[in-house]
Parts: sequence; structure tokens; C-alpha cells
Amino acid sequence: MEIRDLQTFLAVAASGSITKAADLLGRSQPSVTRTIQDLEAELGFELLHRVGRRVQLSEEGIAFEEEARRLLMSFTELAARAKTIAAGKGRLLQIATTSAIGTGLIPTALAELKDEDFPQETHLGQFLPSVVAQEVRTGRAEIGFSSLPLDTPGLNVLRLYSAPDVIALRDDDPLAKLDVLPLSALAGRRLATLLNPLRFQLHVSKALTARGIETGPVIRTNTAYGAMQIVRHTGVAAIVDPLTAYGLSLPGVVIRPIDETVLFHWGVLAAGSRPLRPVAQALIEAVEAVAERSITGFKKLDPALAGQLVTDPVTDTEHGTAT
Repeated sequence: MEIRDLQTFLAVAASGSITKAADLLGRSQPSVTRTIQDLEAELGFELLHRVGRRVQLSEEGIAFEEEARRLLMSFTELAARAKTIAAGKGRLLQIATTSAIGTGLIPTALAELKDEDFPQETHLGQFLPSVVAQEVRTGRAEIGFSSLPLDTPGLNVLRLYSAPDVIALRDDDPLAKLDVLPLSALAGRRLATLLNPLRFQLHVSKALTARGIETGPVIRTNTAYGAMQIVRHTGVAAIVDPLTAYGLSLPGVVIRPIDETVLFHWGVLAAGSRPLRPVAQALIEAVEAVAERSITGFKKLDPALAGQLVTDPVTDTEHGTAT
């Protein structure tokens, strides 16, 4: 298997057509077809199915596409990294983060780094929490920023934080006039929230159930930014994490604290065997400073407590003991 094979497969996957992929790559259609056939023979499974004049990925092809894209990106970056090292400019800074932190905190923190602290090149990837941990554990990322709790064997939790979840409303919503929103005000209302049933959504559901509150129809999305955009355009209310809520400013959307404390925990991860470089440490300090001044209810916790976080989200203590 060669880089050219992966490039060919990804071109076909992106275009949905052998002919279009051949045009894109400057190759003949039979040549692209042979490459795909050889790759399938080597892998031992079909990558594509023909649907009329087009092709679509098989189930195995969908899984392989993600790995092929990651591998090709690593090879593509290798030459650039070598040039950076040869120029004496040091390694690039690779960061793995969840969407909330990567959207709500890190861009502002990067903007505030001093010139001498700013890395020569920075790669910022946004992933699910479990993938953030894997990226750091395998060394593909030097530091990770993730929501917690999280399985972290082989990793050090360098920083641990908490802040209460909040509600996003359109500014013309009558509830926007309140300084603190009662959770009971969501009874019967349409609600936007997050998809993941085992993390954020579980926390929200338990808080509502504890109060005996039944909402109206629910719109679920996989990012808090998406939920806030839904608020902006539809007028529903949304329970979102405080990082995205306070880190972004959407026209026509206001953020209100809730009278029920539902804590959102997050932290900074690093591989246990590798010391952090000053550039990574500077970014961590900048992210913490941004969070401290922008997030209502922000608290710095003892990182040693990360392993003690519980899954029952209705909390009133820093270490996450259920009430």
C-alpha cells in the first residue's frame, strides 16, 4: 500500500465517481479502477459499491476512509515537520480538544499568547472525549483539553475545572428578562440539547427528572454551538455547557444561569511519560486565564479529584458528590 493508493481511494470517496476522481488526479479511468481493485485485494474487503454511474462506500469503506484520511494527513505533515526542525524552529504544537473547549476557549487563548510563546505551527483537532484521550495517549497530540469524567489510564490530568451548565435563550424570549432562570420554566417548552445520551444529555435528563419537569419536543444536536444556532433561528431554549455559552457571542442569543446547579467538568490531559514544553504550558495558562475571567461560576479544582468524579450530575460541591 502506497500513499498514491490512499490518495486515489479518498478522491473516489469524495467525488463519488471513478471518472471524476481520475480527472481530479490527472489519471486515466482504468488506472484509477485498477488502483481501487488492487487496494481491495490487499485489504481483503470491498471499498465501493456501484450505484448506477456513481459509486458509494461500503460499510467497510466508510470505516477505512477515516483511517486513510488520518494516515495520509500524517504523511503529508511529515515533510513540513522535517523542514521546521531543520530550520531550528522546533516541533509543532499538536492539540486535541473537544468541541466546547476548542470553540469556546482555545481561539481566544491563542490570540493572547505572547510572541515568544506562540508556536511556530499549531494543529488543533476537535474530537469526542474518548478520542482526545487516545490522541494524547498515543503521542499524536502533546496536550488534550476534554470534558470529564473520562477514562485516563496512562494520562495525567494536569488541570481540573468546573462551572454550572446554563440556558441559552433568544433575546426576545420573555424568560430572557430573568437574571436566573428556574429549571421549572422549561416545563412544556421546546428544548434544544446535545445528542450524547451518556454524558451531557444524561446530566440534563437527570436534573429535569429530579424536579419532575417534562419538556416539550426536543431537538438534539452534537455540539453546543449547533444548539445555540437553533435557539437563534427557532426561539427554543437550550441547555448548554458554559464553555461554549460564554466563549461565543451569537447575535440575538442571551445566556442565563439556572437555579439548579448542574456542573460541567473539564480538564487538561498530558501523557504521563512526557514532560510538557514551555509552549504547551503557556497555552494551558492562557486557556485557564480566559476561562477564569469569562465563565460565571468557574472553579479550579484539585486534579487529584478527577478520578472521583461521579456520573450523577446534580451537584453542589467542587468534587462532584451527588446531592
